[in-house]
Amino acid sequence: MNATIIAVGSEMLGPTRVDTNSLKVTAVLENYGVALVRKSIVGDTLADLVDEINFAVAHSDILITSGGLGPTEDDLTREALAEAFGLEMQVDQLIIDTIEARFRARGTKMPEVNKRQANVFIGHTTLYNERGTAPGFHLEIGGKHVWVFPGVPHELEWMLETFFKPWLAAAGGVTRHRRVLKVAGLTESGVEEKLKPYYGAHRDEPFTILASPGGIELHLVYDSLETIAAREAEMLSLLGHHVFGYDNDNLETVVGRMLADRHETVATAESCTGGLLAQRITDVAGSSAYFIGGAVCYDARAKVDLARVDPELIRAHGEVSEEVAIALARGIRERFDTTYGVGITGIAGPGGGSEAKPVGTVHIAVATAASHEHRRAFWGGTTRHIVRALSAQTALDLLRKVMTAPR
Repeated sequence: MNATIIAVGSEMLGPTRVDTNSLKVTAVLENYGVALVRKSIVGDTLADLVDEINFAVAHSDILITSGGLGPTEDDLTREALAEAFGLEMQVDQLIIDTIEARFRARGTKMPEVNKRQANVFIGHTTLYNERGTAPGFHLEIGGKHVWVFPGVPHELEWMLETFFKPWLAAAGGVTRHRRVLKVAGLTESGVEEKLKPYYGAHRDEPFTILASPGGIELHLVYDSLETIAAREAEMLSLLGHHVFGYDNDNLETVVGRMLADRHETVATAESCTGGLLAQRITDVAGSSAYFIGGAVCYDARAKVDLARVDPELIRAHGEVSEEVAIALARGIRERFDTTYGVGITGIAGPGGGSEAKPVGTVHIAVATAASHEHRRAFWGGTTRHIVRALSAQTALDLLRKVMTAPR
């Protein structure tokens, strides 16, 4: 089987709303081996909705819609389905009674317009909604299946679990499995280069590579857990320590687990990232067990006063330098008496750069009591936001590598 998704709502055609419901539906389809061939967003215009519905049913086995089932005049999904398929509707008194009871429980009277939500399709299945006022529907049209869900996310999610997943399972959908490998310290092209042998061995087994400031994700989707395990092992042999986690892991959770398991601690001294690294570390519940404190050392005086950087180093090498990054890491480690110290200093832009130190230049260091590691990074041609995000990501990855290095 294959499927099409239509998200209904003019608000999602503007700059302020994003269609996230389609992602939830797509995940369910993937889990049952149903190929998604098309998804679209259609505004609240009857003719456009009818055209899109007709096209979708002509080109796919399953159509899933979300939205357009509310009580107002611009909620036109029911009307569009009736026109597209020549369906008749009738009023379901049980729905009216249920909606009235919901309003009474809130101490108010149901507006008359809510009665529109009680119009259901004759001869088709109504999906009663325990989470809201809008029912959904399952229509069978000429051997095709049309699933109609509300647009409110928690209502749609409940209907997917209650009605859609059981139907897919009963229809013979094959449960599929996903494994995500998380990669840091390599660009997308760098990952591609290292995986050349894998591509050569599995040309007919495509997988997804996703790149973001948070790193690279490799998505493996197969019917068999054994196949996933075998493919994962092949990738690990090629990518080695660049794979830092799996599935829902991120660097701050992985580093946090390592610190907690080792009973070790960390402190941070940040300049260009302005506390972003400390924020990411403390976003993890339980981080108080290993994050002792940090300082935003934006100014040269703050670097000296808070992280005990020798002012002579700053005069000799400048605030953005390897020497100052190492001094920040060492100084903050000593000040907070932690196992590790992390120092970041750079030029996030858009101004402040020079020919010797252009915008996007960042120095990152991790210090222990006995040694230190340093990385110089350059993210020219990007935005201030990206420079800061990549700097925090690189700092976490460098900390991870220092922690896993042979001692």
